[in-house]
Amino acid sequence: MRLLAISRQRRRPAILAAGLTTLAVVAVTMSAPSTSAATPLSGNPESGSLSASPTSPAQTEQPVGYASMNGGTTGGFGAEVVHEYTLSEYWPGAGYSNPGDAVYDLIKEHDDRPSNEGLVIYVDQTIRSSEFSDAKMHVNDVENVSILGVGTQGEFDGVGLSLRNSHNVVIRNLRIHHVDTGERDGITVQKLSSNVWIDHNEIYNVFQGVDKDYYDGLIDIKDGARYVTVSWNHLHDSWKTGLTAGGDSASSAGDYITYANNWFQNVNSRVPLIRRSHVHMLNNYFQDVADTAINARMGAQVLVEGNYFENVGTGAVDEVTGDIHGPVGWFYGSNATGYWNLVDNVYVNTPNEHLKSTTDFTVPYAYDALSPTNARTQVIQNAGIGVVNVTP
Repeated sequence: MRLLAISRQRRRPAILAAGLTTLAVVAVTMSAPSTSAATPLSGNPESGSLSASPTSPAQTEQPVGYASMNGGTTGGFGAEVVHEYTLSEYWPGAGYSNPGDAVYDLIKEHDDRPSNEGLVIYVDQTIRSSEFSDAKMHVNDVENVSILGVGTQGEFDGVGLSLRNSHNVVIRNLRIHHVDTGERDGITVQKLSSNVWIDHNEIYNVFQGVDKDYYDGLIDIKDGARYVTVSWNHLHDSWKTGLTAGGDSASSAGDYITYANNWFQNVNSRVPLIRRSHVHMLNNYFQDVADTAINARMGAQVLVEGNYFENVGTGAVDEVTGDIHGPVGWFYGSNATGYWNLVDNVYVNTPNEHLKSTTDFTVPYAYDALSPTNARTQVIQNAGIGVVNVTP
């Protein structure tokens, strides 16, 4: 018999709640993808209590880019009342046989809470597909949720996260890998989800030695999802890295997406595949991309800025579109090209002589761009897990 869930909770005074709203506005006009985004953070929220206002950088830090717009993205800490759970402390006493089922129910039960309440789950154990009762971790129809890995212990082994119609969600500091069940994506953001921040995760499966369709994407954003920032992640060893639309139709596309300071390493293609979306590729490091990187189709508008491309592309001519397989182009499919604005990128052992901007697209938020060389250094040092100090 499973016990009733009990959480430690904190309540935020109204004046401080208003202060956090101010922070969200500042993030739209002032935030930047500087090294501070990857500086180890401090904070010691009591696990499982009703939380008072956030006081540590780990709780108040805001994303750069599109997730800072549309009201900002604060996750569970942005709510007036915050329910916090440390996984290793919670699930054994609550009557579960494995930690994955406990996380699943905590998220599902949060759907019944008022909109002024938030959920924070500190993942300090491994959730395994061999134990978990479902094919994926559903994050459906909820708002104000943070799923945070602790140290390097937060792991989803064979289990992907799928967001549907969820809003103000933060996913940070998790290792997610070898997802071969459900949608077979590491993280899927879809079905009108909005204001999602995916930060400092490590996501991978297998590139060489498996069929290209055995796994799917590492991060797929589609079906009307919008205002998403993907930052400081280490995404590696995969045939299909990610996309912003599940097909060519307008309804299948996500929109307003920022990829900042990510490390794309030892992958084949879809880095990412972009259809119709407005996307900012800022200060990412593309290393050893076997075939094609940024694939812009169906009128997509992409600002490609301050990125470092190393060993990217084959230089072959695409049989469908005629573009050169390399860092940016229209590759393989769809009946219309996308468009790209190329600003201050570096290309090393990468075909680029043919590249030129095809749009003057810019983004509506303020930010500071690193030089491509500095971005590469910072990304190698700070992308992935174990950098942000998430402490229950």
